[in-house]
Amino acid sequence: MSAWHVDPVELPDLARELYTADPAEFIPARDRHAAAAAERGDQDLAARLKKLRKPTAAAWAVNLLATREPRAMTRLLDLGEQLRAAQRELRGDDLRALAADRTRLLRELSGLAAKLAGQQGHPLTEPTRQQVERTLTAALSDPEAAQAVQAGTLAKPLEYSGFGLDELAVAAIRRTAARPKSQRKAEPRETQRSAAPGRAPGRSRREAGRREAQRSAELTGLREQLRHTDEQLGEAVDSLELAERDEREAEQRCEELRDSLEELRNELSRAERELREHRRQARTARQRQERAQRDRDALAERLRRAETPE
Repeated sequence: MSAWHVDPVELPDLARELYTADPAEFIPARDRHAAAAAERGDQDLAARLKKLRKPTAAAWAVNLLATREPRAMTRLLDLGEQLRAAQRELRGDDLRALAADRTRLLRELSGLAAKLAGQQGHPLTEPTRQQVERTLTAALSDPEAAQAVQAGTLAKPLEYSGFGLDELAVAAIRRTAARPKSQRKAEPRETQRSAAPGRAPGRSRREAGRREAQRSAELTGLREQLRHTDEQLGEAVDSLELAERDEREAEQRCEELRDSLEELRNELSRAERELREHRRQARTARQRQERAQRDRDALAERLRRAETPE
């Protein structure tokens, strides 16, 4: 391998090793690998390694899950394929069932990721667990996100975008939910009674009209209430998305600042070691200079005396 060639296997393997090891050791380990690559002449690999960023707690937990529980990840990705197929074919019944499976599996896998992190001495906070679940949801929703999660080298959690059911798929679910059981199995009793031969309607036309008007008014009121509630729900969803986005950005900024702070501390430690070494060298040089000056003064004095006639 030439000094400027990066082994296509070596970098992913090193990255996976770094991104699943103890996060506290990430930067020192990364720098050691980069220094080793530079020493053997692979400057390209060294530069790529130095660009790797320390993973956030959520990203690290997902990396653990992907590398140590590959079967769990396979279940997640298979479910994503099933959901997308049901969405394309507008199978409302299947979408409802798969959506319930999705909720259970996301809860199960985020709990498993938290367990793995706790076993490594880094228990997850509740906000971090939510980031884990959002990342798994992104993997469930998007094949590219799924590949990133499977690689086990995430540096930060993925953005949550939901499963992304389009309007037609949502309509299919609503049609299924709205269809009464009586239409699936038998006709309504009222219809059966009215269709029974030889039986009187049991109410006058006036009473039937009044009840129909009352029912129509109730339906109109309910529809108006539903419309108003939908508007409130939409506003609440927008507010939640904005708040969660701001929360994620703030958390990411904190993680980046922590990374920068840790790197600055490492730089400071190296600078302090260099300073101590330079001080030692300066002290040694100063002592040599003082000895040389004393020797010089002594020789000058001897010369002066030798040159002075008695």
